[in-house]
Amino acid sequence: MPLAPGATLGPYTILSPLGAGGMGEVFRARDPRLGRDVALKVLPDAVARDPDRLARFEREARTVAGLNHPNIITLYSIEEDAGTRFLTMELVEGQGLDRVLVPGGLPVEKILDLAIPLSDALVAAHGKGVVHRDLKPANVMVSGDGRVKVLDFGLAKPAQSESRQDATQAMTLEAPLSSAGQLLGTVPYMAPEQVRGDAVDARTDVFAFGILVYELATGRRPFGGASLADVSSAVLRDTPRPLSSARADLPGELERIVGRCLEKSPRDRFQSASDLHSELRRLQRSLEGSSSTTAAPAADARPSIAVLPFNNMSADPENEYFSDGLTEELLNVLARIPELKVTGRTSSFAFKGKHEDLREIGQKLGVGTLLEGSVRKAGNRVRITAQLIKVSDGFHLWSDTYDRVLEDIFAVQDDIARSVSAVLQVTLLGKPAGPAKQNAECFELVLRANHLIRQNSEPAYTKAVALCRQAIEKCPDDARAWAAMAKAHVFAAFYGYADTFESHRAARRAAERALALDGGLSEAHLVMTWILGSLEFRWKDCLESARRAMALAPGASEPLWTVGVYEAAMGRFDEGLELVRKALEIDPLDPGAHVNHGRVRGWSGDLEGACESLRKALALSPEMVGGHSSLGLYYLRLGRAHDALEEIRKEVSAGYRDYSLSIAYHLTGKSAESDAALARAKTLGDQWGYQFASVHAVRGEIDDAFHWLDRSYELHDSGVLLTRVVPWFENLRHDPRWAKYLEKIGLPE
Repeated sequence: MPLAPGATLGPYTILSPLGAGGMGEVFRARDPRLGRDVALKVLPDAVARDPDRLARFEREARTVAGLNHPNIITLYSIEEDAGTRFLTMELVEGQGLDRVLVPGGLPVEKILDLAIPLSDALVAAHGKGVVHRDLKPANVMVSGDGRVKVLDFGLAKPAQSESRQDATQAMTLEAPLSSAGQLLGTVPYMAPEQVRGDAVDARTDVFAFGILVYELATGRRPFGGASLADVSSAVLRDTPRPLSSARADLPGELERIVGRCLEKSPRDRFQSASDLHSELRRLQRSLEGSSSTTAAPAADARPSIAVLPFNNMSADPENEYFSDGLTEELLNVLARIPELKVTGRTSSFAFKGKHEDLREIGQKLGVGTLLEGSVRKAGNRVRITAQLIKVSDGFHLWSDTYDRVLEDIFAVQDDIARSVSAVLQVTLLGKPAGPAKQNAECFELVLRANHLIRQNSEPAYTKAVALCRQAIEKCPDDARAWAAMAKAHVFAAFYGYADTFESHRAARRAAERALALDGGLSEAHLVMTWILGSLEFRWKDCLESARRAMALAPGASEPLWTVGVYEAAMGRFDEGLELVRKALEIDPLDPGAHVNHGRVRGWSGDLEGACESLRKALALSPEMVGGHSSLGLYYLRLGRAHDALEEIRKEVSAGYRDYSLSIAYHLTGKSAESDAALARAKTLGDQWGYQFASVHAVRGEIDDAFHWLDRSYELHDSGVLLTRVVPWFENLRHDPRWAKYLEKIGLPE
């Protein structure tokens, strides 16, 4: 009988359809007697007239009624109205496990949070002599509070009561309800004995359970094929790709458990769901124990300092570039001292213009001392005051005032740095002020250029390049001017403000010149890193350059997170995480440091950790480009579809917003909306080609995905670096073109 919203069935009012399958249609309905919503499962008329199907339907009622477990759906009653047979059941608010699955897999903690209650449900069912026989993602619900509920025992059948095996093995009747060779179940989740049409038992559910956990861990099924025949053949003959080859972060014990579940012969699998459940709980306890007992990192015993932005006391507010630049110069000099922990620029500059108590600032930054001061510039004369303050009691450890001409600025920097190092009893390395040939006018031009580069706009980069040219005309051997010019060209290319190829060539020429003049200049090695990696895809060379930059400025955060991101992008997650964590310690208020920490955590499979880092970044910089969309996509991978869409819609960049929406809409079943979002994104031009490739890959449009990957390579899109570690290309990994593409861009498979 047709059941439209508003129709009645017995005392129940139909509210909406919930789904349909071979064993009946399911509706949301209102029970007016108890004032609650329930799920009604109705047997279609055509099936009700079939004795075999009717028998199976009634058996489901008896099966479910005999199971009382928090992870199994509760049956309220079996009823009939005018010849229509139906069940009333607990209504589970949530989503199917098939909507929780994400490309690349879930974090191991989340996998176990889902797998353990699911295995417990099987223990309860098998203990009552019930085998599910159709365990698959669509038959497992995850409620809004995270509770797992197993649904649809429509294909389950009672076990043989006289079995010699333990009750939890739940051996089935020798004469199956289906005829010989008939398949009951869903092929991609079938055990080999089901595919062959043989008798099944509890170990059949164990096999399906292994498939589910494999899919939770990797985002894909262990047995694939272009047709049901191909899938069936794979189930019977193929050995799945090991979990460790798909994700290096998964514990070996989980791989062993899943591998045993997926043994072809039932006698080689876990012999009961109870044994399986015990193994999973043991793994969970060991992971929790290792997490809680891992020794906290030893407190950093080094002296620590933050260089706060020197106040601009000049009559001309435009001279702020000079006071900021002097602050950065001092910070860079001190960051070269391995014995000294120096807070990064972004965190220090977070307090610019604020009148907070110095002791509170020091506590927020986690440092023992603060260097602050002021700069007054008038023509060629400068007055610089500086004082070193002990955070714990506000005591002035050292202070001085310098009245000098501009040409003496390097001597002033030297004096301040040496005074600080003497007070803190650390060794100042080398000559802090840079090349002796640098003159005051060039120094001032480079300060202006660096000030503009931080503004991240097309006009600012253009002006920065022009200022660097002026400095180079006056001082052709000024390595810092060449390095600043290279940086301006690189960023203009990265952000699409200039032609990539022309900017690339100009950046390389400038960086090479800077290094030829001063091979010990950390910032020159760092900008060469970005050129070699993100523009030329020479990953080995770029890492060598980045490590050199890191060695030259061991206390600077930028080289640390740069090396960390590149290491992680190569699949070396442990090394990457350690480096980005150190960068974050140096610059705890830098939104970019939190973003990089989140990216590496996400690539390694720690999705909750990635969300935590991105939320911190957005708290520091709510308008950060790409921040909301990135967080939304992680929510999506965690199965939080509503939160994902809400977060993505906050994204300030139209490109990132529409690219992310096109993925989110597709994975939540909104094909038309996905198409529209992708069409909007494509109006922005080919510079978003890498993002287009991601969307097409997720949507299974393989040829389009490879087209845009190739286009991204041609355009030197810096996103190419991430191809190996982001989850969105999972659908491409078995295509012959995938390995060839990775080889072309120089990444290991």
